Amino acid sequence: MSKRHLLGAAAVVTALATQTASAAGDPVAAVKADLAKLQADTAGARATIVPDAQKLATDAAAAKGSTRAQAHAAVKPDLMQLRTDVKAARLQLAADRTQLKTALAAAKGVKGARKQLRPVVQSTRAAVKADRTAIRNALTQARQAVKDLRASFKT
Repeated sequence: MSKRHLLGAAAVVTALATQTASAAGDPVAAVKADLAKLQADTAGARATIVPDAQKLATDAAAAKGSTRAQAHAAVKPDLMQLRTDVKAARLQLAADRTQLKTALAAAKGVKGARKQLRPVVQSTRAAVKADRTAIRNALTQARQAVKDLRASFKT
């Protein structure tokens, strides 16, 4: 990850920490903070997983025509890095969703909360969906590249 990504992530975490601290008494503000954290973590997952998947796909395509051992040596580190990043992202996003569900349950009894949260939830849902689609497409391309590499050894 580049310095720019690290600095941006640090700024987001700082902003979320101050939001969360001020939202301790207000359930609607807590939900908004949790939605922002979910959106930021999904964008962070996209920023790490998509380049990893693209690197795997590129290395798998470049390894075609080499021996099986050379291809394995070229692809294995990328595959391990991708698996590690995907697992970490899944754990983080699951924790974010659990926290969001808890905050939503707390905000359920607040009068007017649904009206206040509807636009925020819709925008977050759209952003998360776009990020998940990009991740899914990158992973599909990486899988296909690895399948093509495996098929090249059978002929």
